[in-house]
Amino acid sequence: MSLAKGTNSESSAALKSHDLVAAGLQQRLTPLEKLAKWYLSLSPTHPPAYYLQPVPLVRAREEYDDEKAGGFLKWFGHGGIRLRNAHLLDLGSGYGGRTVRYKELGAARAVGLEISKSMVNEGIEFARVKNLDVEFYEGVGENLPFENDSFDVILSYDVFEHIETMDDLLRECRRVLKPGGTLYAVFPPFYHPTGSHLDGFVSKMPYANVLFPSKPLMNAATAILIERNDPYRPTPLRKTDKLWALNGVTIASFRRFVRETAFSSASLSLAPLFSPMNSKWESWRMKFYAPFFRPLRHIPLVQELFVHRIVCKLTK
Repeated sequence: MSLAKGTNSESSAALKSHDLVAAGLQQRLTPLEKLAKWYLSLSPTHPPAYYLQPVPLVRAREEYDDEKAGGFLKWFGHGGIRLRNAHLLDLGSGYGGRTVRYKELGAARAVGLEISKSMVNEGIEFARVKNLDVEFYEGVGENLPFENDSFDVILSYDVFEHIETMDDLLRECRRVLKPGGTLYAVFPPFYHPTGSHLDGFVSKMPYANVLFPSKPLMNAATAILIERNDPYRPTPLRKTDKLWALNGVTIASFRRFVRETAFSSASLSLAPLFSPMNSKWESWRMKFYAPFFRPLRHIPLVQELFVHRIVCKLTK
């Protein structure tokens, strides 16, 4: 679901470049990097199988099934987004499962955009299997390959944290929306407990990028991958990244980006960290302790640590 996630097709040259930079890293770790490595090692995790050994259409079906169960649309309530007869863009369409589901829900035109060619191809194949007319394109959010006033709706799920340049993205979204069209986006702020995204391939320990600066944290994570002979390597850093494929956008900075973009109306809500919307915390005990944490999402600075997702609705 990302326009910037690493893919299984990373070239051997890029992988070699990663390892050349990391060569001898174990012996050269600073005390801070050793501390970060120890912290990450307290709760290790490994890349999912589809990172290294993808099975055709498995990820597309997972996305499709998740959207049938509510997925992205649940964030905006029952009937919150009108898809019937809409021309919609799924920005950061992943493997295409959600985009196909949106077409099933009555969209007149459903278009998916993703940075990875292999993911685009899986979306095309999944739409063919479902016998639905869905379009998929390879591209980036900062330079959308569509004409002005093309879409009634833009949907984007857990993608905005990966975009390289947020202000360019928002301007492009506004450009391709029809007058009165709306952008709906849901994504985690950078200082979310797992906002570093290291839980996807190296460690489940929370707040790693709060406790450690980016460079020592990345060196520690790389050292762990090398130590356990893990073939996975994250996407190479872009110029503006805070961590691999992450732009570092916070609640405060996103509000600023929205103010600087000429949408006619903007609505931002902050989903609390402990709530039924966060599947990681679904348990009977949550009803007892969740209420104590909900107010924290409204306190400046503190809210960056206790918000599960930023939920935004921006209308042209």
